[in-house]
Amino acid sequence: MKDNLYTFPKALYNIKGVTVLLHHDNDCILHKKLHNDVENADVLIVSHVIVFVVNGRVEITTDDGKHMVATNGEMLFMPRDSYMVSDYVRNGQDLEVFLLFFNHEIALSFLGSNITPKQTSETICKLKASQNISYFFELLQKMSFSNKHNKELLTLKILEFLHLVLQDNKVLFIETLYASERGKQKRDITTFMLEHLDKNLTVSDYASLVGMSLSTFNRKFKEKYHKTPKSWLIEQKMRKACNLLKEGNSVTKTAFDLGYLNVSNFIKTYKSVYGQTPKSMQKNAI
Repeated sequence: MKDNLYTFPKALYNIKGVTVLLHHDNDCILHKKLHNDVENADVLIVSHVIVFVVNGRVEITTDDGKHMVATNGEMLFMPRDSYMVSDYVRNGQDLEVFLLFFNHEIALSFLGSNITPKQTSETICKLKASQNISYFFELLQKMSFSNKHNKELLTLKILEFLHLVLQDNKVLFIETLYASERGKQKRDITTFMLEHLDKNLTVSDYASLVGMSLSTFNRKFKEKYHKTPKSWLIEQKMRKACNLLKEGNSVTKTAFDLGYLNVSNFIKTYKSVYGQTPKSMQKNAI
């Protein structure tokens, strides 16, 4: 696993300087205000995201070499399943951005009201931000919600925002979003999950990354493998862990290489599968 790989949006929820305005699973609207620069952060995005820069500079470099910069009053759109290195840099004042994350279902609902666009190779894009975008976030900050986790309210606010974005960015935004949605539909679920065993991803994250609701993902997976995605993931991770341990890797390194942030949790899971601790297995193999 990459050192310091952050999975967005969930890695943001408990960061100092980040305020959750509305949130449900991997859909959310966040306000981020930082006193220090954040440079060379490796990020995996599991939901589509639009970043609106109020103050500062945001630089994004994707794993396919695309580089883009947004400064005061500009926006960047990045599709889900994007790997990137991001820099957040102040411009003399505190860095301030709004981030709006939305999933596959919201994307399809939004695209359904628009004409199917032409093909594009764009993976990220810079968007124009009208005064209405600033008003949207200013008003949202002033609102008081009795339940910040209301899914229906959040969906309505996200769709409202996307239509505001559409007014000034119709062709580029729609084409980039549509290209991402179309590309994920062809993905083999289990191959994708095996490729990402070293990431600290939840079943909900995988569902979002392959473009399914959590319930649909669980149902289709169980129909095919006769077990839940969670139990299958544990089985695959422990199989890989066993091989790594036999090759001489330490217990700690093996845990981190398989996305476990807590070594004790890894040891407990390994023992539940194999009936012995990783260290005991290594000793018995000598």
